[in-house]
Amino acid sequence: MLDRQNFKHLLVYGARLAGQRVQAYLAERDIRVDGFLDRDTLLGDVQGLGVSTAQAWAEAHDPAQACVVIGLFNNYVDVAEVVRDLRQLGFGRVLSLVEFVNLMPEGQPFRYWLVEGAYYQAHAERIAFMREHLADEASRTLLDRIVEFRTTGDYLGLPAPSPRQYFPADLPAWPQPLRFIDCGAYVGDTVAEMREAGVAFASVACFEPNLENYAALVESVRGLDAVNFPCGVSDRNRQVGFDGALGAGGHLVESGGETVTCVRIDDALPGFAPNLIKMDIEGEEPAALEGARQTLARHRPNLAISIYHRAEHLWSIFEQLHGYGLNYRFYLRCHAHSTFDTVLYALSSEEGRP
Repeated sequence: MLDRQNFKHLLVYGARLAGQRVQAYLAERDIRVDGFLDRDTLLGDVQGLGVSTAQAWAEAHDPAQACVVIGLFNNYVDVAEVVRDLRQLGFGRVLSLVEFVNLMPEGQPFRYWLVEGAYYQAHAERIAFMREHLADEASRTLLDRIVEFRTTGDYLGLPAPSPRQYFPADLPAWPQPLRFIDCGAYVGDTVAEMREAGVAFASVACFEPNLENYAALVESVRGLDAVNFPCGVSDRNRQVGFDGALGAGGHLVESGGETVTCVRIDDALPGFAPNLIKMDIEGEEPAALEGARQTLARHRPNLAISIYHRAEHLWSIFEQLHGYGLNYRFYLRCHAHSTFDTVLYALSSEEGRP
């Protein structure tokens, strides 16, 4: 339990969604937050509380008497920098969101991979098994750092994000021209980034269930030999709800949302013969891989699969692919802050690669 008795002030750093959820969680437990800290001071009052920069707050109060809970949870903020700044300003205690969840695990809202650190410790054997099968030391070291961070909340131990998501320069080059299946194509940004980097395409097949994103996607891949599907991918053909409120973080939901169609890759593209499949589909990756079993077995394409949407995906998606017995070589790279955009790369034989 977070005890205010040791500190005169309790603050939340981050006045947007994640920070507001931290404040609401504490309010439900009768723990009063005194205010928000944020670089954006134009927000005005939030949840009835004032918003100040950390610098301004420290100049007006004694920061040594304050505890700050970091209420930031996204892929683009370097929280390690925020932690360093707060410590340099002299704040008495700085709690990362991981530490906060470890301290008060009961009833926390869903946050992708963020669960009580003990969950990762409970699955140490499965994580170790995955580690043994990673193909390079960079992957093994990254896995160690991810687990350490998600267990302890120490942002300072994380490496800088790797550039070139889905085609990292420190892995063997994809065979070209690509026959590429893009699951969770969003607005075609992955294809656009690859083309800008000089990757050649023979053909692309894109799946994007949100119709607004789909319209932008169609324009983005115009000029390529492309087939586009206004639907998601899963292990069976079905209709399900889709919540697109978070933009690139749009995801399937069991109830509510916009009704979208999901299909099996094996059914939608039986003759496509891909040599690369990418998936960033907000937690539906295990089901989508199962719906592509025939395609994987027949063509053994390279894979770039997001594994950060659920805590267990860090190791369970590896276990799933390893269990298919297709002799992939596995690599791990992280392409954003706070272990977001962690991707498992499953590479087929290097024969025929340039």
